[in-house]
Parts: sequence; structure tokens; C-alpha cells
Amino acid sequence: MKLTEQWKEKWESQPGLMLITVVIWSIFIGLCIKAGALLFTSIYSLFKPTVAQDLFEGLNLYGLMNQEIWYYIGLVSLLIGIACLKAYMFYLMIRIFLTINLNHPFSKKVSDLISEIASVAIQTGILIIITTASLKWLIKRGFDIPSMGNFTGGAFEYLLLGALLYAIAQVFKKGVELQSENELTI
Repeated sequence: MKLTEQWKEKWESQPGLMLITVVIWSIFIGLCIKAGALLFTSIYSLFKPTVAQDLFEGLNLYGLMNQEIWYYIGLVSLLIGIACLKAYMFYLMIRIFLTINLNHPFSKKVSDLISEIASVAIQTGILIIITTASLKWLIKRGFDIPSMGNFTGGAFEYLLLGALLYAIAQVFKKGVELQSENELTI
């Protein structure tokens, strides 16, 4: 079956899921733009240091770059890692919504994708904690670091999300077992 036919069939049979998929796509694209912009401007700032004054959405790490380039590279790498993990999490959500079938919702593939999202959410939370600790360490040592709440917030939420999704993945695994047993008995 062609991809266009699959999409048409999904829109006819599961319009709610497909509408959510479109919203998730838009969030995913925005997160990819953020990660890409951070990556590009960070690399560009190594050749033209004044770019570090506005890496993305007003993020000014020019002072840190002038004080210690390696700390700058390390901090920017952590921020890019967080942005990439967030984008990857939404990519996995897209795959779930394109894979799931409401007639037979429990499948091994969906269960595995939910487990992977749980893992990525926990990794994101841990990376945010590491980044926040690194920021505190740099500030203690007198480095010029601006407020970065919108880049490093939400560690607890991601850890909680990961734990919740892990529990949902276990329910899906059990659902896959029950669904396959049910199909065998019929």
C-alpha cells in the first residue's frame, strides 16, 4: 500500500489521531529549528565571537566565551544536547501516532516506542540536571553567565514523564500479550 493511501485511510478512520500528529509535527519542527540554530550559531561564534552575544532567543554567552572558550564549548554542547533530545522525543511521538491503530492499539512496535520515549525523557532530565549543576559551578567561580531558565528548566518534569511513560510501556507490553492470547483463542 502506498504511503499516500495509508495517510488517506488513517485520516478517514482515525482523524483525531492524525490531527494530534500534525500538532506534534509542528512542535518537532520547532524543536529541530531551535537545535539547528543553536548548533549553527555556536559553531559560527567560534569564528566570529560577537555572535555569542545572541546565540538563540537572546542567549548571551559572550562573557563566558571571552573568559574561557572550553567552558563555553562545554556549556553550549550541553544545551544543544538538551535541544536534540527534546526534538528526538517528539520524533518518536510522531512514529507512535503514525503506527498506532485504534482497532488493535497494542503492538510490540508501539510498546517499544513508548519505552524509548521514556528512556529519552529520563536522559533529558538527567542532562538538564547536569547542565544546571554546571551553570552553578561556573557562577561560583565568577564566570559571566546569564539567566538560562528557558533552556535548563523542567528536569523534574522530564524525570517524572519518563517514569510515567515507563509504566505505560509496561501496560502496553501486557496489552500486547493479552491481545495475542485473545487472537489465538478466537
